[in-house]
Amino acid sequence: MGSETSGGRSGALDRPMTYSGKTLAQALSLRWRLADARSGAAILLVPSFFAVFVIAFIFSDDVPPLSLVAWAGIQFLFVGLLAALFVRMQIEEASLARLRRQWRLIQFTQGLITAGWMAIFPYLTPVAGPREMSVLGIIATAVYCATLIVHRGSPRAATFHILALSGVFGWCAFLVAGWRSWPTFLLIGTFGAVLLAAVWLYERNFKRSVRSEIDRCEAEETVRMLLNDYQEHTSDWLWTVGPDGNLRDVGPRLAAAFNSNIDALEGTPLAGYFEETDNRQRLIDLLAAGEPFRDLLVQIRVEGVRRFWRLSAHPRQDGRMSGVARDVTDSRRAEEQIAYMAHFDSLTGLANRHQFDERLRNALKAKPSRSRNLALFYLDLDDFKSINDTRGHLTGDKVLREVAARLGEEVRPSDIVARLGGDEFAILLESRAGVGMLIERAHRFLSAVREPLEVDGHLYRLSTSIGVARCSEGECDAQELMRRADLALFAAKRKGRDTLALYEPAMDREARERRDLESDLREALSRGELRVHYQPVIDLDTAETTGYEALLRWNHPQRGLIGPNEFLELAETTGLIIPIGEWVIRQALAETAPWAGTFRIAINLSPTQVRSPQLVSQVAQAIYASGIDPGRIEFEITEHVLMQEGKRIPEALARLRELGTRIALDDFGTGYSSLSYLRRFPFDRIKIDRKFVEDVVEDNDSQAIVSSITRLADALGMGSTAEGIETREQLDLLRKLGCQEAQGFLICKPAPAETFATPEAVEAALTDHGPDVVDYRKAREAVLRKREGRVA
Repeated sequence: MGSETSGGRSGALDRPMTYSGKTLAQALSLRWRLADARSGAAILLVPSFFAVFVIAFIFSDDVPPLSLVAWAGIQFLFVGLLAALFVRMQIEEASLARLRRQWRLIQFTQGLITAGWMAIFPYLTPVAGPREMSVLGIIATAVYCATLIVHRGSPRAATFHILALSGVFGWCAFLVAGWRSWPTFLLIGTFGAVLLAAVWLYERNFKRSVRSEIDRCEAEETVRMLLNDYQEHTSDWLWTVGPDGNLRDVGPRLAAAFNSNIDALEGTPLAGYFEETDNRQRLIDLLAAGEPFRDLLVQIRVEGVRRFWRLSAHPRQDGRMSGVARDVTDSRRAEEQIAYMAHFDSLTGLANRHQFDERLRNALKAKPSRSRNLALFYLDLDDFKSINDTRGHLTGDKVLREVAARLGEEVRPSDIVARLGGDEFAILLESRAGVGMLIERAHRFLSAVREPLEVDGHLYRLSTSIGVARCSEGECDAQELMRRADLALFAAKRKGRDTLALYEPAMDREARERRDLESDLREALSRGELRVHYQPVIDLDTAETTGYEALLRWNHPQRGLIGPNEFLELAETTGLIIPIGEWVIRQALAETAPWAGTFRIAINLSPTQVRSPQLVSQVAQAIYASGIDPGRIEFEITEHVLMQEGKRIPEALARLRELGTRIALDDFGTGYSSLSYLRRFPFDRIKIDRKFVEDVVEDNDSQAIVSSITRLADALGMGSTAEGIETREQLDLLRKLGCQEAQGFLICKPAPAETFATPEAVEAALTDHGPDVVDYRKAREAVLRKREGRVA
């Protein structure tokens, strides 16, 4: 009975549940009760028919047969009706209302059967003999105890059955022996009480089972819902393998992940689908041992594409292992990309600074005896910024990639080429060759960069400067070798473009001197060590002084008077040019404002100054403080100023023009785009670089260039001034070539302000510089007098 009941219950619960809350509890209880009643009735159906037949047969001679036949027929009818109800009963698919109707019919029919037994026992007891009485006792006991089988699922029906039959059996005992049958009364009462207790104890356990089953169903439903939701909204897949490591219960999502079908995967080894790696073998070992694992990375090819999965699993009680598979290809590739970016330059594909530093340190530590064989080449492209500024960063990036490719072709696989940032490259190689061979290698790098390259239809000619260093002297680690190469590169840059320099110990001394000079320069302004000297500019037609250029000098306590070429670059790189430049503007205007005449005063502006947002306000304040006419002020800038990115530079120059000052383009002709700058900004003056002046007498090309510049300036309504005049022949030729003004050592060297404070002082200064200028002035005066005479 127990196995059948359990089977009935499990069968009812295997169907999908459509109830919830209190309704679920009622439906589950009725299903179980009906299942119990059906299983109990199935056990007692045959004994019930046989008991009715035996009673009818034994008592056929003691009572009227018709009554027995009527009773037996009614009982057969009720038992048959009960059997039919159980046959037609729907438990699993029935609604709650139908379950209730079925349950009420079952209880009503069972009650009718009980009533039949209640009627027959008192009727037959008075006529029963010893043989008949024993049969009645056995049948009564069976009917009494059948409560635990038939009515156990209905405590109320069981209580009615027990109490009703107890009363009937007691009445029958009284009919037989009267009050002398009190022991029978006691036995019936005790036995009935025990049956009632058993029924209600079963009912309490029954309700607990129902509650536990409901909890289990709800938990199972929750888990099922979570698993369904998990599989629908995640890239993870559930998998199960048997003790042999073969796939079991393959789901559609797992089959789709393998790009296969369920039948093809079922029963096949899980590890067989992954590529042979250490983790694949570990997977095989873990599955064989039944040990749990987490996030085991394996590789698999799906449709020819390598993908990465992470597997996690835990053993089950049935000997299987269940787990989760997750595709981590994207994150894995992202990790690889991050690792690549951490060691390689994203633009050129070369090693980056991090990898280069690491390789350099490892090379120096691995075999210290070989450190003297390491050679470091530090490269920096010459004036690469002009390409970015004129052609844009996209073009600049293409140029850098081409340079990187060329450098890579010049080294061995064991060497390393790195881009350290911007347009800086480093090459590390191992060689026992001497200095001559290193120079030859450096020239190969120079030649590789020097070869013209074409980008987007434009031809570019680049050059680079190279610093070469080795750990040949003293203690040398990675940092020291880089420092030496940097010093050598700095020395190469000072030589000019497209050149190289090897590290020498003397460079350390120069570097220390540079640091000391920087330290002194930071204090020079506050100590009053800076001076402004002035160099006159003359009109080539009249030889009259038309202006002065303000030139900075540093009266160093130990080194004496230092020219700007020795410290202005340092001031520019350290940012000291801003306060120094402001001081020069205020000092030059304050010193020249009291001078007699309408000459102009020219002041040079560095790129950093022009980028400063305070420049215009500083100039305005200096003009106001000095009282000088703004029209007499001329600011000189070089092409490097105009090559700066953004709108700040043109806006700053426009605002200076709005103050009434003039703007001159200095060192004209030495840059790449001088003509384009003349078109972009209306300058007041062009200053011809001294490189064209120094050879103008002997070199026809220089004469052609100067003549072209002067005609261009005249056509654009701009003045022209030649710098670096050192001979009388240059003066005469420049005037014939159309140049308007000139300045240089031949005319007058830069001198302090007091040298030009009065007209007499100016005359004396010009006269002191020799007869050439005096003769030139006299000659021009004579020409002017003749010209005036002809006009008159």
